[in-house]
Amino acid sequence: MKKKTKEDKQMKIIDKVTDKAIKQVEIERKGKSRDYFVEWFRYAELVSKQLNKYLN
Repeated sequence: MKKKTKEDKQMKIIDKVTDKAIKQVEIERKGKSRDYFVEWFRYAELVSKQLNKYLN
């Protein structure tokens, strides 16, 4: 049971971080043409930065 709770907490953190990164990428792109590669690497950078806060 405890393992399930820990997994749920981790999934909530990942969900929160990824949603926040997606919103930030959309805000930064506003008014510009879409560049999937740039957006992907920016998304990965934001997620990595946010997850490091939870890991440290």
